Amino acid sequence: MKRLFFPAIVLTLLTACASLGVPAPQTFNEKEAAAVSSVTAIRTTAASLLTANKITAPDAQNIQRQADNAREAIEVASAIHATDSGAADNRLTAIITGLNAISGYLATRGH
Repeated sequence: MKRLFFPAIVLTLLTACASLGVPAPQTFNEKEAAAVSSVTAIRTTAASLLTANKITAPDAQNIQRQADNAREAIEVASAIHATDSGAADNRLTAIITGLNAISGYLATRGH
């Protein structure tokens, strides 16, 4: 049961830190690190929700696939960053938007 709530607590703390004035990631590298951490949190949360019977196995598999795709996309954005930082920033922003949507979905399933 504790495993289920840990990722939710981490996401809540990150949100709280942002509201308390803790600086959000600004540089590409900071944003990339935050995105990779989000992928890890999504994977952990999906596994915990599956164990707690809050999501189905097919749903968990879909979430894991999306996490895989996001991780690969982060790597592509990182490779592009060396030659076209603007395009890499745009890609990373889109990836983070997708990760936030997945995290939001998982948050609704945890209740």
